[in-house]
Amino acid sequence: MRLSFLFVFLFLSFLSKAQAVKIETLAQGLLYPVCIQNSGLPNDDRLFVLEKRGRIKIVNRNTGVVNPVPFLDIYNKVYPITTQFDERGLLGLAFHPNYASNGNFYVNYINTAGRTIISRFQVSAFADTALYASEQIILNIRQPFSNHNGGNLMFGPHDGFLYIALGDGGSSGDPGNRAQNVDSLLGKTLRIDVNNPNPPYYFSAPGNPFYGATPGRDEIYDWGLRNHWRCSFDRITHDMWSADVGQSVEEEINFRPRCDTLGHNYGWRCYEGSVPYNTAGCQPQNTYVSPVFSYSHNLGCSVTGGYVYRGALEGGLFGKYLFTDYCQGRIWATQPNGLGGWTTIQLPQTTAQINNNFSSFGEDIYGELYMAGIGSGRIYTLKDTDCQPMAHIVAPDTIFRCGANFVILPAIYNPALTYTWSLLGAGNWSIVQGQGTATMIAAIDLDSNAKFVLSVSNGTCIANSKTITVITSSSISGLDSLYCDNMNPVALSGSPAGGIFSGPGVVGNQFSPSVAGPGTHSISYTLYDTLSTCVKPSSGCSIVSTKTVLVSECVGLKEMSMLQNTSIFPNPGQGEFVLSIESLSAGELHFEIKDLSGRALYVSEETLYQGKQDIKLKLDHLSKGVYFLELSSNDISQVKKLILQ
Repeated sequence: MRLSFLFVFLFLSFLSKAQAVKIETLAQGLLYPVCIQNSGLPNDDRLFVLEKRGRIKIVNRNTGVVNPVPFLDIYNKVYPITTQFDERGLLGLAFHPNYASNGNFYVNYINTAGRTIISRFQVSAFADTALYASEQIILNIRQPFSNHNGGNLMFGPHDGFLYIALGDGGSSGDPGNRAQNVDSLLGKTLRIDVNNPNPPYYFSAPGNPFYGATPGRDEIYDWGLRNHWRCSFDRITHDMWSADVGQSVEEEINFRPRCDTLGHNYGWRCYEGSVPYNTAGCQPQNTYVSPVFSYSHNLGCSVTGGYVYRGALEGGLFGKYLFTDYCQGRIWATQPNGLGGWTTIQLPQTTAQINNNFSSFGEDIYGELYMAGIGSGRIYTLKDTDCQPMAHIVAPDTIFRCGANFVILPAIYNPALTYTWSLLGAGNWSIVQGQGTATMIAAIDLDSNAKFVLSVSNGTCIANSKTITVITSSSISGLDSLYCDNMNPVALSGSPAGGIFSGPGVVGNQFSPSVAGPGTHSISYTLYDTLSTCVKPSSGCSIVSTKTVLVSECVGLKEMSMLQNTSIFPNPGQGEFVLSIESLSAGELHFEIKDLSGRALYVSEETLYQGKQDIKLKLDHLSKGVYFLELSSNDISQVKKLILQ
């Protein structure tokens, strides 16, 4: 586990290299804002801000104007808190993935009886208000104490399930050991399918670790959590992040990769961050999932989890997980270090670091980040100070396409940017739609490959994306040698690399003319897109290229009784060639010109006399390419390669 002194080292080592961030007020006048969400609807400029006392307000992300009428008002259902430090209230909000069609959204609140309520509501016919009477309670959970309620709600972008964060039930030190008790829902992340029209209006997700006959509650996804306050999914990779508030020593950041489907036990109450807390009845520390980062209470008192920044305006923050502390207002960024670990730094702020009691981060529909100040009643924007937009194409670096007419490349989008796509391919590729937008459609040429680059501009600065290569064809090199003159194995290479060679005389990437034997042989090179992961399913695409090679029974010049020297010039040529021959005696010479498939295109007989003579070959009626000139006399043959340009 990562120790606190390591953070201090990283802080001192990397602080001078970090870009500064600026925090500016967007909206104010809110009562204990504690959560910021977006609806998921395209081009929706609304931020939905939860006031802890029981109302959801709409804030315009551009102007900061707060709608005077709440989106939802359940003031009379929510526990009547009177201070920001009361951990009860309206705590979480999540919009259904199909909100555009079903109008369903979900809230997490502590009711007047002190119980956790997970409820479904519906939007009204007017998009800016919800139906108070539409509430359908999904879960009703007893809370033994007033604190450690968790509260986060979010839908998995990859599975459509609702994820529910619940604290350990409160008091101090988890006196009921609820976080480790898999028969209790407290101290857990739950994962459920809310698309059940009948009571209890949800299904437990079949992949949950205690689903079915396994002892434990079916709803549990992760456990061993104290009070994870704000969880999020990376909107591109779908990895899951959560911040777990510590007891009195350390705060921790937890990470679950998208492809990790096992249940996670994060170790509370046995361990607090990286240090033992109450290990009675516990397993060794290495049997629990360690945080990717933890910090001590000399740097803060209560972690507030955030998001991996995936917006397009602040390129210096792209790909970094940002989080803060409720008590001291520091903002940190964590990102992979390229060695299987993580680098965490504190980001300098353009104004003096102050305690804003940041209760939550939030994303707008475009992935830009905001922060809620529960004490100030304000919503803040969070921006990088560098002029650096982000050009990011949401696609693998290499894409296989076979038997398709188009390729579609989407990029992260913000209406404040302009988009320019560049096609670097050859052949008959063309951009047919989307130039100037964040989604480009190109017509495919199955005989050539293409590369694409995106440039974005914010009016002052320009950024370029990585290059995306689209593969529709392959090629073989190494088969242009005249194998009848050299019967040793020849190394083959395919482009793009990574394919498989096959055909007579082929072993691995070696072609052996002596094994293949005399004749015309077809050698194939096949690229398979078979790599399938939980993130990227295989396309099943197979791209095959073939090349024909002629193997003749060849002999050296000295063994041909008539010919002393033969040569062809110019070679390459543009249609007219000269075959120069020096013969030791008079006789007959038969020669043929063949294409790569072995088909004879030109046949002639010549009478030779002793000495040197030139024979003109007029071949301008043939297409450009590689041909073979086969000479034979007295059942002995010789082959020369001829290139027509």
